[in-house]
Amino acid sequence: MDTKKYEFAYILSPKVADGEALTVAGKFAKIIEDAGGMVSHQEVPKKRKLSYPIKKERMGFFGWINFSDNPEKILALEKKLKGEENILRHLVVEAVEIPLRESRPFTPRVSSRPAKLPVTQPADPGKEDEKLDLEELDKKLEEILGK
Repeated sequence: MDTKKYEFAYILSPKVADGEALTVAGKFAKIIEDAGGMVSHQEVPKKRKLSYPIKKERMGFFGWINFSDNPEKILALEKKLKGEENILRHLVVEAVEIPLRESRPFTPRVSSRPAKLPVTQPADPGKEDEKLDLEELDKKLEEILGK
């Protein structure tokens, strides 16, 4: 028989005691193994606040189990898991492995054209710095302002 990899994600009711959540998760793994599946990884359920209420509950234990099984047995397995009273919501999906790309070292792009620098005019060497006369400046300001 050809087996495929699956992931079973679930949210348990917050009515389950903190210490009992792991026992319930172990029960799910046993259901999968009894149906002929092989559990490869099981995440410990953690209590979380839900984004929206599910069956009037605002909190729940979130966990998941990775397993492999025959695709023909998945529907029967889902029916068994759906009948569990402590599950608020669950989902069984086929796990798809995405191959990692090889990383390449970073090489910055270098332009073949030289960078254009702003052109500035050199100061006129024959022109001396004009000294600022404060009295003349005051007179001109009074003329402009009309005083």
